[in-house]
Amino acid sequence: MPAPWRKDTNDRYTAVVKLVAGFSTAGLFLPVLLAREFLGVASDTSLREIFDCSVYLSLSFLTLSIASGVFYQYLSAKWVRLAWGQNAGIFWSKATREETIECLMEIFFWATIGLFGLGLATQLFFFVSYSGS
Repeated sequence: MPAPWRKDTNDRYTAVVKLVAGFSTAGLFLPVLLAREFLGVASDTSLREIFDCSVYLSLSFLTLSIASGVFYQYLSAKWVRLAWGQNAGIFWSKATREETIECLMEIFFWATIGLFGLGLATQLFFFVSYSGS
């Protein structure tokens, strides 16, 4: 590789994406695990009855965050191929320009983080605004 620092930098970004995707995965289970303990919901009450649209919106954001992280890692692998001077195409393209892959990586990196933040915020909104009635 002509510039080893580029791969090191890419590895650091990938580590952040893996961490956020892991947190997003854990966040998918938070409403289910915390509803009974934190909110005091009786065991005979279905969680479906207490969950409002903010919980489902949160689950959607977190799922999209995970998907963005996976796609970022796919793009990262293609970028490494390009950094080594190999052809790398995404999906149907035989050869994709490095600038295109880098731009998409930037978009999906921030999407992973932003969607996680939105998912966490909507879950927090649910837990703070839950009235129990």
